[in-house]
Amino acid sequence: MKLYIRTIEDYDDADVSLLEEARRTRLARLRNPKVRAECIAAGMLLREALADYGYPVGEEPLQLVYDENGKPGLCGNGQPGAPCFSLSHSGNIVICAVDDEPIGADIQVVKKLPERLPKRVLTESELAGYRQVAEEKTEVEAQRYFTVRWTEKESIAKLIGKGIGMDFRTIEAGEYRLHTILREFDGTEYVITTAQYR
Repeated sequence: MKLYIRTIEDYDDADVSLLEEARRTRLARLRNPKVRAECIAAGMLLREALADYGYPVGEEPLQLVYDENGKPGLCGNGQPGAPCFSLSHSGNIVICAVDDEPIGADIQVVKKLPERLPKRVLTESELAGYRQVAEEKTEVEAQRYFTVRWTEKESIAKLIGKGIGMDFRTIEAGEYRLHTILREFDGTEYVITTAQYR
């Protein structure tokens, strides 16, 4: 597995013609400059990551296929065994994980949480762990604990292909291979998690 990390400022509108058709269609509707920059950065990083991984990207837009849940994948370009990938962005950072096996990836900024969110996302045992951290440690450590659980669940949902429409309280992280890193970019702390089947 290879993980690629960039800032959204690393890319601009100049190469929009190289983005896959669905992304170009979405861009045409977007007016918010930050959301546009995130969309462009994710598409360009995907091309960059796939090329580095050895997939023949070429000078044409990527041809992606979407499963019944909307999860994107590669057509294969006539290549058997096209790599699997997963994209995510948060704050000013965009990531792309690429592997020969199915993969899900998520990145989130560690930040203050809406009060009700942990109860809507965490299993009972995770919620108990979150409350214990919140009582015995700092607020930042509780936010970090929650963000790790959130990125685990989000990356698993992407791996499965169900996305954020799943009830995250039903996801048991122990059933998957997870890799989590905490990383700081420009003074902001992020959690990055990748998920794969065992």
